[in-house]
Amino acid sequence: MIEERRLKTVEVSGTYESMGSELGSACKPEVQSMLSEAKDILSRKSLPWDRALLMAGRHASFVMEYNPNQLSFLNGYSKGSGLSFDELFLLFCLDEKGLCTDVMVNQQATDDESVFSAHTEDWSVKSEEFLVLVKAKPKNGPAILVMTHAGLEWITGINSAGISATGNSLYQSDVRFGVPKLMVAPKILASETLGDALGAATPAHRASSYNNNICHSSGEMYCVEGSATDFALMYPENGYLVHTNHYIHPAMAQYETAFGVVGAKTLANSSTITRYHRARRLVRASLGSITADTLMELLRDHFNYPASICRHPLKEEAEHDRCKTTYATVIDLTRKKMLLCVGNPCEGEFKSYSL
Repeated sequence: MIEERRLKTVEVSGTYESMGSELGSACKPEVQSMLSEAKDILSRKSLPWDRALLMAGRHASFVMEYNPNQLSFLNGYSKGSGLSFDELFLLFCLDEKGLCTDVMVNQQATDDESVFSAHTEDWSVKSEEFLVLVKAKPKNGPAILVMTHAGLEWITGINSAGISATGNSLYQSDVRFGVPKLMVAPKILASETLGDALGAATPAHRASSYNNNICHSSGEMYCVEGSATDFALMYPENGYLVHTNHYIHPAMAQYETAFGVVGAKTLANSSTITRYHRARRLVRASLGSITADTLMELLRDHFNYPASICRHPLKEEAEHDRCKTTYATVIDLTRKKMLLCVGNPCEGEFKSYSL
């Protein structure tokens, strides 16, 4: 077991603008590293920074309609960090190579009727340096415990209303200008009811979509598979749901691009398939007796290593393309806490954080 990096934790409260200002001030080193990585990515794509800023700006009006609090938060973050609002906004509009695995289980599947949502965050190797855990108490709405990149991008969390949010990258054919998918989780986590959370997961004018995994402490849970123009819902059977990085619902198959385009489809990058079926098999083997420990062990699984649930970098890839599990979490909705391991869970320990 390697020595684990200490997870930076920041507590904020107040209006969304004031919380943004506090986080911008506290997380300036992390967000500067994010901007540096973004500039490197765009440079490799031969996309000038100024042009990227102009293109990102075309999304802003859709965000104002969807969630004005997000723009207030960004304004505050800009003031607190001393960085440009436009550059911070651009960070939400970049594409990514996410390869996450999610498992959700309710009372029907667990040994003591607990409700859990488990997630691996598989992202660039460098992004592990950006991780910040935020405890937020907005002036209005539920308290939130959320893993973030630099306190700016809210990724995976739970709120005091008993709602959790995690996500899986999907690769879709109908991408357009609209609400960036990275701006959806904050509104889900601001929701007081499951119905509000489902609505937040499907903004009418979205640019693209994750598969948004939404759970409630009652045991109600959904996968909201989305694209820019469509969505489909999946509800648990036998008390569990599993998702990775391809469309599962038949209605969404028409948007799938994870395996290439028509006439050139391939399973060359098929870890989403192997992780999906491996996770389902592991869940089924423990149905009715699943605990938090069961899920932590699942998140450490190395079948199909290194492109496994606990993902490790592929040596044959260029350094800037390498992806790994940057953190793993088991969200305990029954007790409103997150069990978190920074880095690969096979090498670290899960620690408990409460709202």
